[in-house]
Amino acid sequence: MAKQAEPILRLTNETMMQRAAAALGKLDLYGLQRGVSMMSVLEIESMAMLLTQMGLTPIYPGETLKTPVFTTTRNKDQQNV
Repeated sequence: MAKQAEPILRLTNETMMQRAAAALGKLDLYGLQRGVSMMSVLEIESMAMLLTQMGLTPIYPGETLKTPVFTTTRNKDQQNV
């Protein structure tokens, strides 16, 4: 009998934000070289996913920067909150 696939665990927005914020805290506290060496793969992945959700478009190897870099679906003027 074939082994049944395990369900895919979904990352919640709260978990993603916590991991990304923890990574940012390490960078801020320890600086670039030490901070990056202390980050987990999950924290780095969460930072990348958060940037993607914010609308940052990737630049793949060999490509050049395309403008605009940030995309949005916002239909009204930005407001300071």
